[in-house]
Amino acid sequence: MTFPPAAIGRVLRRLDAFQQRFRPTAFAVAVIKRNGDARGSMYAALITFYGVLSVFPLLLLFITFAGMILGTNSAATRRLINSALADFPVIGDQIAKNIHALERGNIFALIASVVFLLWGALGLTSALQAASHQAWHRPRHEEPNIAIRTLRGLGLLGIIALSVVAATVLTGVSQAGIFHASPLLIRFLIGAATLAVDLLAYYVAMRLLSPREVRSSQLLSGVIVGATGWLILQNLGGYLIQHQLHRTTAIYGFFAVVLGLIFWLNIGAQLFLYATQINVVKVTRAWPRGLFEPSEEVKTELAKSA
Repeated sequence: MTFPPAAIGRVLRRLDAFQQRFRPTAFAVAVIKRNGDARGSMYAALITFYGVLSVFPLLLLFITFAGMILGTNSAATRRLINSALADFPVIGDQIAKNIHALERGNIFALIASVVFLLWGALGLTSALQAASHQAWHRPRHEEPNIAIRTLRGLGLLGIIALSVVAATVLTGVSQAGIFHASPLLIRFLIGAATLAVDLLAYYVAMRLLSPREVRSSQLLSGVIVGATGWLILQNLGGYLIQHQLHRTTAIYGFFAVVLGLIFWLNIGAQLFLYATQINVVKVTRAWPRGLFEPSEEVKTELAKSA
């Protein structure tokens, strides 16, 4: 049985009218469409690219300095590395199994790591700034110059570094068995502390990347959604690696680690950009929107040609 085009059009129009009247769906559709208008997928890919350039040099430097301070083969170094890799639940176990490849570094490897780390990290923060500038629909002349962009980038790097260090410490505390309490209570407390760290990191990052006229209280919705979503993704990633993806490395080897890293970073980038769009849609009241409504750029071009 086939439906005539006119009947399909009526059904779609009724569905569109319903989603615009129902507040949760109207807001969700507006966020999704606004992210598409702001080329969110393109910026997420750019953030992922620079993130991949940053992760392995950062790991090499982290392992090297941890070995210099605590001893290359010490148990404390192993616990610290495993705690840091816990921030990548989809790929952390696979990287840990291949960590000996990173431990054989030399002075040239360290110099190359520093160069690639600075290149990738500053590229990552520049991409985040450009994505947020586009998300808030700011004019081109308000884009920060290279000095301000670099300072903001260093601030973002500091936030990321502090959040990773805090998460590493929390994971290390949970694995050290310092507290004599039930495992369930310890997991709950560590989860709550990790969520608090994520909330603070998201808030500071979004405050740096948002226009000055936007009040801090107006950023809370995106902060809560982003930080909670990241915590859920970390726990979901741990479940996937334990129950679904345990044969991947045996089949694809270290290539699977790279693919897993790209996938995981892209999810994190998409989450941050959608959380930003939640704030944008809420602040600018850019909802409801029709399912087949053209983008803001197309509307502007049509208005100019009219």
